[in-house]
Amino acid sequence: MLARWNKQTGHSEGYGFIEFSSRAAAEHTLMNFNGQMMSNVEMTFKLNWASASTGDKRGDSGSDHTIFVGDLAHGVTDSMLEDVFRAKYPSVRGANVVVDRMTGWPKGYGFVRFGDLNNAL
Repeated sequence: MLARWNKQTGHSEGYGFIEFSSRAAAEHTLMNFNGQMMSNVEMTFKLNWASASTGDKRGDSGSDHTIFVGDLAHGVTDSMLEDVFRAKYPSVRGANVVVDRMTGWPKGYGFVRFGDLNNAL
């Protein structure tokens, strides 16, 4: 697992990435843990698919392929991020800038979803 840490505070960003050895293992984990309570913490698992790893990808042609985008300027919004990528890659399906839940301020990174895996690589 690759956990994400805030470089300035040294605290956890509250998410991480897990690369599975197979699609079946990832699907099993997603189906059995998403929404379940974490042990020793009063929080639920919020799991979703991401791509751009070297592991086995989901095979359905309708799936999204997501990339991480870091070092975003403070004022970047979801629509701005989406527009920048859509100008070059027409298969963009959406973008999200991650916002701190406590302060409401952007964290400086986000994710862009593509319909075409080749655009996400």
